[in-house]
Amino acid sequence: MQSLDNGRGHKKFMGAQEIFPMITFLSASSDRKPALKIALIYLVFSGAWILFSDRILVMLVSDPLWVNRLQTLKGWAFVIATSVLMFLLLQREFRKLMTVRKQLKQSEATYRMVVDSSPDLLYRTDLEGRIIFVSPSVETLSGFTVEEAVGMKMAEDVYLVPEERVSFLELLRKNGHVKNFEARLKRKDGSVWWAATNAQFFRDEKGEIVGVEGITRDVTGKKDAEQALEASEQQLRAILEANPDPMVMYDLNGHPLFLNPAFTQVFGWEFDELRGRTIPFVPEDQAELSAEKIREIFKTGEPLSFETRRKTKDHRTLDIILSAAVVKDNTDTIYGMVVNLTDISERKILEAQYEQAQKMEALGTLAGGIAHDFNNYLSGIFGFMELARKHNRQEKVDLYLTKALESSDRARSLTHQLLTFSKGGSPVREIAPLDPFLKETALFALSGSKVSCEFDIPKDLWCCNYDRNQISQVIDNIVINAQHAMPDGGAVTLSAKNEVISRETGENILDPGPYVCISVADTGTGIAPKYLDRIFDPFFSTKQTGSGLGLATSYSIVKRHGGKIQVASSLGKGTCVDIYLPATGQVMAHPETPDPVDYRGTGDILIMDDEPVIREMLGQMLKDLGFSVQAAAQGD
Repeated sequence: MQSLDNGRGHKKFMGAQEIFPMITFLSASSDRKPALKIALIYLVFSGAWILFSDRILVMLVSDPLWVNRLQTLKGWAFVIATSVLMFLLLQREFRKLMTVRKQLKQSEATYRMVVDSSPDLLYRTDLEGRIIFVSPSVETLSGFTVEEAVGMKMAEDVYLVPEERVSFLELLRKNGHVKNFEARLKRKDGSVWWAATNAQFFRDEKGEIVGVEGITRDVTGKKDAEQALEASEQQLRAILEANPDPMVMYDLNGHPLFLNPAFTQVFGWEFDELRGRTIPFVPEDQAELSAEKIREIFKTGEPLSFETRRKTKDHRTLDIILSAAVVKDNTDTIYGMVVNLTDISERKILEAQYEQAQKMEALGTLAGGIAHDFNNYLSGIFGFMELARKHNRQEKVDLYLTKALESSDRARSLTHQLLTFSKGGSPVREIAPLDPFLKETALFALSGSKVSCEFDIPKDLWCCNYDRNQISQVIDNIVINAQHAMPDGGAVTLSAKNEVISRETGENILDPGPYVCISVADTGTGIAPKYLDRIFDPFFSTKQTGSGLGLATSYSIVKRHGGKIQVASSLGKGTCVDIYLPATGQVMAHPETPDPVDYRGTGDILIMDDEPVIREMLGQMLKDLGFSVQAAAQGD
């Protein structure tokens, strides 16, 4: 009937037992009690008049002539008295009737307003199922007018499936009433609509069942939504079953609603084993990650994917790519989650094998590059040493020996670079200014090339706590890369500035505090975007020559100093490398370079090394300084 507020903000479906007593009251026959009451009063009054009026008259008058005359007056008195009595009684009952009629009109108006304004359909049928009353909403719901609907038979003319009418009547006989009975009804245009009915038996004044009365609501939209949801679930189920990857649909309690065959095949559990349970396949070390991701997906409603691990029924552990998405109904309410579990265990094994193969290939490239560089350095050493041995002029000997030492220093630098990269040597730091050190390192790296270097270093540059040799490797590697990017010559710009990193600007990489940012920029060929993410990878190089360790080593050194290194590049325009080193926040005066001191000493020194050349070289150097030297290969 009407949608009434139940006091909690929800609407309820008014039942037939609440509406149809109004119809019964309005359609009941006239009450006979007032007429019977008047008749009884008249009977009592008339009987009393007949019984007592003659006796009283005989007692008062003894003359028969007067008695006869008074009998006529007595009759008129009876007529007048009964008329007055009837008037009073009828007037009293008329007033009551007017009051009832007024109430009746008010009730009828209320009922008519309710019936006419209700979107739900009110109806009555006789015992044969023929409609004897229907509300005006029948035309809106079914297309039939009230006149067309009255007289229709429910089973034949209204119900799409007569068996549903039979089920309706069986429930009605069993319970005496029916609530929310859903059935498909026919419209005038031949279409079908879903109706939910509340109904009860209709009884006459004697309490005999004479028909059925009910209220019907259109629930087509609700049923369409349910059917659409069911179709969607069936479609989803079909997708799940056809998916070669294991898939699970969960409810909001984390219990599985559905497992596809692939899940059983991969993990071993049947659905009946997991019904109403949490699937016991999350390793302990993955529990927190999984819980965090589940909270995230239900909070945002957005799909997500992450790599994790899951256990099988037979206790094997699989590497998994887990992809999850929430499942919503037609009201956009989340009622579950669907999860796809892609087993990448075999792929991980293949990746490890491929990575190992790449490492072996890279080691081959590295070995070739190192052998090439060492061969060049050794050629320089031996060549200049040979030249020094052949010349008698001291200045020539000094020149060739100096060149041999430079080649030796290059070889030693390469060795340090390899050790730094492979073992990660801890920096031996000291607080010192950067200005002269940066200039010397850059100029030395570019010596003999067609590339010049421009400097932009402020005088108030903060001091840093750094390992001079390791940071020298970093600057050397970056400047040489810049030189190689400009084969036809050009200029490298080395600049530095003080910078304070806050928690907001540190990007969770640098601790808040003072830093010096060293920038090395060139105008060379630049780096392709596809390579930018790999330039710090070990063994990676965009050049045909080289070991691919320069930037990887630089990255490792800067990171161990508590700083960071980043690269920005554009093809054809050049590259800029920024190096952030922790600073003291203070400026230190440049120390004066002390004059060379000729160190000499006395005493006995034991040299122990398994390499004869090292023993001989160190022994000769120490003897030249005045020490007495003994050498041994081991401590025996």
